[in-house]
Amino acid sequence: MKKILVPFDFSALSMSALRFAIELAEAAQGQATALHVVNIAPVYLESLDPNGYPISSASILSELSREATQHFARVKVELKTSIEPGFRVEQGLLHQIVIKTIHETEADLVVMGTNGSNGIAEVMMGSNTEKVVRTAPVPVISIHRGQKISQIQNIIFPTTIDLDQHRFIWQIRALQSFFSAHLHLLYVKTPDTKETDKTLSGMLGDLATYYDLSEYSVHVTHASSEEKGVLKFATRIPGSMIAMGTHGYTGLTHLMLGSVAENVINHTREAVWTCRLSEHA
Repeated sequence: MKKILVPFDFSALSMSALRFAIELAEAAQGQATALHVVNIAPVYLESLDPNGYPISSASILSELSREATQHFARVKVELKTSIEPGFRVEQGLLHQIVIKTIHETEADLVVMGTNGSNGIAEVMMGSNTEKVVRTAPVPVISIHRGQKISQIQNIIFPTTIDLDQHRFIWQIRALQSFFSAHLHLLYVKTPDTKETDKTLSGMLGDLATYYDLSEYSVHVTHASSEEKGVLKFATRIPGSMIAMGTHGYTGLTHLMLGSVAENVINHTREAVWTCRLSEHA
């Protein structure tokens, strides 16, 4: 968490994300950078010429960048933090610019505010946060409200009890260590699950032993779907962050298979840490 990128639109939600990112950066002795993205469509002015004439997008971007920079200068005064956040303005589609900026700045974490989404918009389009979670090459923390890192005392880790996730589990351990949190290993037992609760609890314990986990407890919860099980369990654990992997499916595959992690982000009020799983996790 040395280089943290925060998509920032001056909303209250993005302010909460920025404050959280700055707290992380202070604790990790790192740096937080706010990224303001503008999407400029072609603009034409009416004139004597019936076809009009285009305004230079470069001049518009320059003016918007100047205004945003002035606005952010006032934001920095309001923040009153020991670490001064960086600020940059880019043009384009938000999720594409976030990915581009991750590579350019070598960011190792994105902190993003989200309102979640519902109904047809959730299925057909998804929120900007979903798109970033799905495509980002680094972990993403989704924030739904004002939250301090000191409030996170528990990390809920829903797992399929996979013994071939060494890199991913290493990241979970690092996350737990950073927050000095208790780790809750969670298996959601759906109607298709054949194993008994006792067997599943034993398998969770074996997983913890295999990966040399500490300060943990094991839990089996029953629900009609993994998403509902995670959401139900999270309501019972105050001061928690949910940590989940995502396969980053896009296009038709995403519409067919969906993503438990993205659905959880959309319907929880807790902070959610996500990381794309590679083939050799």
